[in-house]
Amino acid sequence: MNQYQKVLRGRNSLARTGEMLGNFRIRKPLIVGMEPLTGMLLKKNPFMASFPVFSGFHPNPDLSDSAYGAELYRKENCDGLISIGGGSSIDTAKAVKARLCSENDENMIGGRLTLNVSCPHIAVPGTAGTGSEATQTAVAYLEGSKISLNHPDLRPDGVILDASLLDSLPLYHKKSCALDALSQGIESYWSRQADNDSRVHAYLAVIGILDNLKPYLSGDIHAADEMLDASYQSGKAIQMTRTTAAHAMSYMLTKKLGLAHGHACMLTLPVLWEMMSGHEEMLDTLKDLSTKMRLGDIQLVPRLLKGIMYDLNMEIPPVPDEKTLEELTESVNTERLDNHPVKLSKEEIKYAYRKAMTPDSDNVKQACTDIWKYYGRA
Repeated sequence: MNQYQKVLRGRNSLARTGEMLGNFRIRKPLIVGMEPLTGMLLKKNPFMASFPVFSGFHPNPDLSDSAYGAELYRKENCDGLISIGGGSSIDTAKAVKARLCSENDENMIGGRLTLNVSCPHIAVPGTAGTGSEATQTAVAYLEGSKISLNHPDLRPDGVILDASLLDSLPLYHKKSCALDALSQGIESYWSRQADNDSRVHAYLAVIGILDNLKPYLSGDIHAADEMLDASYQSGKAIQMTRTTAAHAMSYMLTKKLGLAHGHACMLTLPVLWEMMSGHEEMLDTLKDLSTKMRLGDIQLVPRLLKGIMYDLNMEIPPVPDEKTLEELTESVNTERLDNHPVKLSKEEIKYAYRKAMTPDSDNVKQACTDIWKYYGRA
């Protein structure tokens, strides 16, 4: 198990990929990713021009994608992986490694890996959001259903954090990825599995995002460096704690309503906070986190989160019909709910969906927006 990761940071660190390959004695990696990022990797490292590239995977990776990647890996006699891009690229590379180290699909899905193949993995995130470069889990789809691959050796061995890769991202993608990392930080902080160590990473993620989001979206390159590191910290946090209800509730919102993942996570997070504030056993944790967020009053945090959504013009979809609400409710992964700090009934989950999509009054919208507008000012 790779308990520690080798990390290269800073703009133009992508050009030091050869150094990272040398650390793991990789002579011929399979590159997993899509244009334009794979092209940028090869341009920065001309010696890699002859290395095989696997780009034939879905944006929401299908488990079958890993079979094609593993076949190419064997055919080309590769001895390592480089993934470059968002969570899809990194998760696909993890799935390729899982398949290479599994005797069959059943063992692959069950996390029963036999490490009889040399396959160190270097992850190069092309977004500031998923934190997948720091975790041992990968999302894949099997016959339309989401599954999670999970094994300590699926955590990438090396990470390259080069924020210049974020420069060309579409604005909506930047916003949604940032909201994903912020959600991960908050959820990790209150997770049932949280401890003093995980909360350090969660805190660094939350504060790093809140302090740098505005300048990052305005094109500040230093803020982009900080956002990429904050995203990595969010991944380190959820590697230790896993996510909670906001993530569990997000997947069908993406599938049914077309919201990007981070957008979907942040849609319900303020409501979940409000619901937990009614549980006396949660007050100390919420007070602690709100103080670390420099707000103090726990009731200000959900308004701040809503204010970010309003300020970023992230759509709040209308409340769907009862049938769709029921589908959303039934879709929630109860395994992820085990990490949530308070038990949620099906009716409470449905309530959270409904409340998250119920329009606020103009006065509430303005108050929420103002909290974010003036956040961080002395």
